[in-house]
Amino acid sequence: MFNKSVKIDIPCPECGYKTKLSLREIESNPTYKCLGCNKDINLNASEFKKSLKDAEDQLKRLFK
Repeated sequence: MFNKSVKIDIPCPECGYKTKLSLREIESNPTYKCLGCNKDINLNASEFKKSLKDAEDQLKRLFK
């Protein structure tokens, strides 16, 4: 349901620098390098996928 090429800002937990990542990028590779502080950031891909599925399910229920 979601357009997985849409990019969202992901703030670095270390320095706050916001990196734009697509939903597809987050799902396929939950680790990225922050351009602000050069640290590797690991996102919880399984939790992200679960949250995305929950949001899709809620939208489906709204538009029935």
